[in-house]
Amino acid sequence: MNVPRRALALIVLMNLGYLPVAMRHLLVVLLGHHNTGSFAAAGAASAACGIGLALTAPVAGRLLRRLGDRPVLLASGVGHLVALLGLAVATDPWVFVAFAAGAGLSSPPVMGSGRARLAVVVPAPALGRAYALNAVAQELLYVGGPLVVTLSLLATGPAGALLGFASVGTAALVATAFVIPRAPGDARRAAAPTPPPGRATLRTLLGTHLAYTTCMGAMWVLVPAFAAAVGHPDQAGMLVAVWSAGSLVGGLLLARLGRPGTPGAAYLGLLGTLAVTSLALPLPRTVAQMAVVLAVFGLGLAPWLAVTDEILARATPAPRLAEAYGWLLTAGQLGTALGAATSGAVNDRFGNAAAFLVVGAALVLALATAVTRRRTLREPGTPPVGTDRIPDPVAPAGPAG
Repeated sequence: MNVPRRALALIVLMNLGYLPVAMRHLLVVLLGHHNTGSFAAAGAASAACGIGLALTAPVAGRLLRRLGDRPVLLASGVGHLVALLGLAVATDPWVFVAFAAGAGLSSPPVMGSGRARLAVVVPAPALGRAYALNAVAQELLYVGGPLVVTLSLLATGPAGALLGFASVGTAALVATAFVIPRAPGDARRAAAPTPPPGRATLRTLLGTHLAYTTCMGAMWVLVPAFAAAVGHPDQAGMLVAVWSAGSLVGGLLLARLGRPGTPGAAYLGLLGTLAVTSLALPLPRTVAQMAVVLAVFGLGLAPWLAVTDEILARATPAPRLAEAYGWLLTAGQLGTALGAATSGAVNDRFGNAAAFLVVGAALVLALATAVTRRRTLREPGTPPVGTDRIPDPVAPAGPAG
């Protein structure tokens, strides 16, 4: 089944719209040190961004349901742009941290809105491929984004780089707001106070996602720590790029070949693959060895995230889907912070190889949570979003992938 052109356009635009948020932590740290002269202020500002996003993501998802996508995206986009402009000129540490907190709190829910609407515009048989393509787009975002940041820093400096990303992201956000389909007229009324179906599925996904992002937070600390431990700190970026490239290849394979079996079976299988391949992370002693291990470990990342999105879309009524994605984002922010803090402490006390066991332990915990609650991952007979689907008047594109 083909993915409609409208969905492909939505995937491109929502990822471009998310670009300032995706690169915000890196830009805030660089700009914070440049503007204030303090890495302490830069680190506090980065943390404030993450906390603000974690606090407001579910709220923004709920507002999408109650007010509609377009007004929420445009209003939050204006607030976010103002906060980023403030960051570009603020030199006082406290003011800089305040603007960073404002940027986090006003983060546009463009990914939650877009992923929720994919479940509306994409026919059920093609939904898995659509989410796989979105996972590929996200990997491209995180692979290419830091490179563009580096080039922008050389050309314009930190403030110019931030303003450039803000301009591109805001333009894409506005385009997303006008491309995204309107919900049916009764969607918000249908969402009112009755307990939503799929709540048990959401709890399972939140539990596993918290453990998974604990692993991811640890990896962002431990990969650079490994490079430093073997005497090649300058190779940390290359190792992260190899890791991301493995994930990108996995996402492309999923988009091309489709998901194996039911969403629930693929979810457990891919999570098990991640847990097994993580066991090799403590073993490498050279950069080349670690590159191979990271490439293999990365293969399951984008596919697992794509299947996560698909399960959530199939289990959650369309009007509540953006809010569910918001809760997933909040769990991700908390898990990333927990993994970074825990792995850093273990690395300093017991060494880098032992610290990689934090990654394996987090994934084993995620797998155990998913296996014990596997009944909540079963594919429903009919996707609950079906009654809220909007027919796509555009002829379908060629084969996805």
